[in-house]
Amino acid sequence: MRALLGWLLGAAALTWSATAAPATQTSEDTGYANYAFASELGSGVYEINGSVIQVYQLHPKYTLRDAARPGGRPGIRLVFPVTVGFFNFQLQDLAHLELPTHIGAVSLEPGIEFDYWLHEDWHVYPYLKGGATWASSSEVNAYIWDLGVRSDYRFSLLDTADLWRADLVHARVHYHSVPNGETPLPDDSFTRLRNGVELRRSMGDPWRERRFELGLYGISDIYLDAPHGPESGISARTLQFEFGLMFGMNPMYQVWGIPVPRIGIGYRDAGVLSGWRLVLGEPF
Repeated sequence: MRALLGWLLGAAALTWSATAAPATQTSEDTGYANYAFASELGSGVYEINGSVIQVYQLHPKYTLRDAARPGGRPGIRLVFPVTVGFFNFQLQDLAHLELPTHIGAVSLEPGIEFDYWLHEDWHVYPYLKGGATWASSSEVNAYIWDLGVRSDYRFSLLDTADLWRADLVHARVHYHSVPNGETPLPDDSFTRLRNGVELRRSMGDPWRERRFELGLYGISDIYLDAPHGPESGISARTLQFEFGLMFGMNPMYQVWGIPVPRIGIGYRDAGVLSGWRLVLGEPF
């Protein structure tokens, strides 16, 4: 654990020293074009600079082999993440039961994930994913892939069920040639070190064998190489933060055997792309 922490902190220090000066942005930077990195935004409804973005993610997976025991052979899983994005769809439309009719982008990025069970409460997951994203405009259709390692450490403070997640990922997008022969958009990429902590506590008396659960979360992101503009939906600022609250039940209700996602509210401090987020599912 000390070795991994040292490696992550070293990467953070290298990132900060290499990119201490944040990128300057103009009013044109607030435009949105393709969201090729929508799969990295996280599920939820974002209110950013007057625009509304909805991102929904599904994470089906198939286990080829479970991790045997702490220190034993790693588990192996096939993952099939799907992301659907709706852009400039207003929240008040939901109140009138109006559903989105125009998909801004959809992506499929299958891959493989290994599960190294290092300690009773600590798992490390190296992963590799690759696929494609299709947008409402064919000129921003693209191939996408990412390579990374995620660390999940579970702990408890004052009878809470807590999670510390550290994730180092490099993601890249390669745009297709457009049908009319025009020059495709330039490729883009980013490298990000994320640390997220959530403290979850069950509260009150049980109701039908369930208790209300409140979560407090915080996220810090450090970008070694941020995307080249907010057309990706990600701010070019080197250091970004998000804080918020999560609400749910313990255990959560299920529909056809699938747990109902938790809901939350958070605020992201990301320079010109700062804004509120209605969280659906997990905060990070």
